[in-house]
Amino acid sequence: MLGREVIIITAEDCLHCIELEAVLAVAPLSVAHRFIEKGEATSLFADQTLFLHSIDVLPFAGIFDDSVCTEVIRAATRERLEEALLQR
Repeated sequence: MLGREVIIITAEDCLHCIELEAVLAVAPLSVAHRFIEKGEATSLFADQTLFLHSIDVLPFAGIFDDSVCTEVIRAATRERLEEALLQR
């Protein structure tokens, strides 16, 4: 991935994750974003150890600039994500 992107880590049984997906389906972020199930993020975590070691509360998101995680957002909401994007 090149440019700016938000990657959001989710879990199948996470109600907050489902809610965030629904919100972003109606009101997308100002940059590209994608959802990845925590169990399917092994290769991402292998490449981005900062991202892996910061994860705690889902949904968990990372802002990536040219494939490098530059910021992490715990308990991500649309508002928290947009605020973090504006500050960069």
